[in-house]
Amino acid sequence: GSQGTQGTLGNQGTDGNFGGATFDYTFDTSSDSGDPGTGKVRLNQSTERTATELYIDDDDDNGNDISSFLQTINSVSSTIKGHVRISNKIDSSQFLLFQISGLTDNTGWWDLDINNVGYSVDSPFTNNEDIIISFVTTGDKGTQGEKGTQGEQGTTGSQGTQGTQGTTGSQ
Repeated sequence: GSQGTQGTLGNQGTDGNFGGATFDYTFDTSSDSGDPGTGKVRLNQSTERTATELYIDDDDDNGNDISSFLQTINSVSSTIKGHVRISNKIDSSQFLLFQISGLTDNTGWWDLDINNVGYSVDSPFTNNEDIIISFVTTGDKGTQGEKGTQGEQGTTGSQGTQGTQGTTGSQ
């Protein structure tokens, strides 16, 4: 038999997200410090981009425990331990990007010290919004280099001029 005609071309897919390790979570708009609950992430400010703390449960929406991954980020010795990007699960144009400078394991949830370095709008997320959270670690700080050799001795300066002789005192 004869070959059939070629089908129509499909629609273009959506843009991909930020690289790194990505996990499925739900956004919680509460700014209270503490365990946000299974599968949830929250920030410590209602204006989301100004947050300095991120609270994340050990378990994502699929029940995956990410605490060993967060321990890996925590072990980085650099001042900036990595970056975290929160974005809408199906619309990567809604996002917040933060540097991570510290992590605290609170048994069941983590507290991350963060500083915003990029955002789409001041507060892109609504309560219970389906989000993804992506992490990229920074390498460890390198060891300090050896002390350099001492420089050569400078040239001797020019001799100063002799002062004038003082007057003889009276008797």
